[in-house]
Amino acid sequence: MEFVGRKNISRRKQFALIILCWAAYTIAYLGRYSYNSNGVPIKRFYGVENDEFSLATTFFFFAYGAGQIINGLLCRRYPMKYAIAFSLIISAAINLSVFLGLPFYLIKYAWLINGICQSVLWSSLMRILSCYLDADRMKTAVIAMSTTVSIGTFLAYGASALFALFDGFVFSFLLAAVSMAAVGTAWLFTYGAITENTRLENAETVSDDVKETEGSGNGTPISGLLAMLAVFGLFAVVTNFVKDGLTTWVPLILNEKYGLNDSLSIILTLVLPLFAIFGAVVAVWLNRRVRDHSDLVGVLFFFASACVAGIVILLKTELWYAVLALFGAVNMFAHGSNNVITSIMPLYVGKKYNAGLVAGVLNGACYVGSTASQYVIAAIATASGWNTVMITLLLCCIAATAASVLLFARRKIRKRPVNEY
Repeated sequence: MEFVGRKNISRRKQFALIILCWAAYTIAYLGRYSYNSNGVPIKRFYGVENDEFSLATTFFFFAYGAGQIINGLLCRRYPMKYAIAFSLIISAAINLSVFLGLPFYLIKYAWLINGICQSVLWSSLMRILSCYLDADRMKTAVIAMSTTVSIGTFLAYGASALFALFDGFVFSFLLAAVSMAAVGTAWLFTYGAITENTRLENAETVSDDVKETEGSGNGTPISGLLAMLAVFGLFAVVTNFVKDGLTTWVPLILNEKYGLNDSLSIILTLVLPLFAIFGAVVAVWLNRRVRDHSDLVGVLFFFASACVAGIVILLKTELWYAVLALFGAVNMFAHGSNNVITSIMPLYVGKKYNAGLVAGVLNGACYVGSTASQYVIAAIATASGWNTVMITLLLCCIAATAASVLLFARRKIRKRPVNEY
C-alpha cells in the first residue's frame, strides 16, 4: 500500500526526517542511562546497596515497558510534533532535578515518570518512519535506527566515565537535561516543516492486500500478528535480560571482583557500547544471509552463549581484560538480537501491520527483560555472587538458541516460508 504522506515528501526531507528521528532517540539515552551508568559513585554517595540502587532502574523499566505497549496501541492518534518534543523536554526536566539535588528516596519516583515519558518515543518514531519513507530510504532508516541504542549508550557511559574522573557524576544528569531539551526544541520547530501538507496522524496502517485476507481463516492478519508478537516477545525478554544486565552491572563487577577504581571501571565498560555499535552492523549484514528473523536471533544467541561460557570460566581468574573483551562480544551479539527485534522486523512488516504497534509491543517486552535484569541480577549477586549471575545469563542464552532451533525445525517440517509470522 502507499501510506498517506509518502508520495508528498521529497527525498531530501526523508533524509532529514531520518536524521531527526535518529537524534531524538539517540540523545534520549543520555537521560535514560544517566542513573545506570553511575552505579558505583551513586551507591557510594548515597550509601545504598545494590538492591536499593536498583529500585530506580526497576521503576523506570517497568513504566517504560508498560508504556511501550500502551503507546504502541495509541501512537496513531498522537500529534507527533508535540508528543516527541514534550517527552524529551519532560525527561530533561527530571534529569535536571537530580542534578539540583533531588533526595535519593524520590529518585525512583522521578525515574518512574522518566520511563513513562520516554516510552512514547520508539513506537512513535517507528510509525513516523514507516509512514513517510519510500522503500530505498527505509533501508537507510533500518541501519540508522539500529545504531541509536549503541551510540546512545556509548555517549551516556562515556560522559559518566569523564565526569567520574572529577568526582562529578551529577553532571551526567545536567548533560542529559541540556541535550534532550535542545533536541526536543529542535523537533518542535523542524518536524512540521519536514512533514508539511501531510497527515500522518490519520494515515491508514493496514495495507489493502492484508484487509482482503481478514476473516479468511488460516493465516489471518490478527492470528499472524499475535503469533509473531508472542515468539519475538519471548526473544525480546531474554535479549534484554542479558543486554541490560551486562550494561548495568559490569562496572560493579569490575569494581567488586577486580578492585578497579570507579573511573577506570566505567571507562573500560565503554567497550560494551563500542561493541554494541558493531552489533547493529552485524545484524544488518547477517540479515542479508539469514533471511528469517527467528533464525537470525538464534545465530546471534549461539555466539553469545559461547562468549558467556568463556566468561564463566575466566571469571575465576585475574584475567579481567579477557573477561572484559568477552563482555563486549556478548553485548555485541545481544544488541544485534535487539536490533532485529525492535528495528529490522517492525520496519520490515510495516506494510502489513502497524509498525508503531509492533515496535511498541516488542519494545515493551524488551523492558520486561530489562526490569527483571535490574532486580533479579542484583538479588542473585547479593545471595550467590557474580559467578552465579553469569551461569544464569548462560542458561538464558542457551534457551534462546534452542527456541530458535525448534522454530526452524517446525518451519521445515511444515514447509512454511521464511518469516512465516
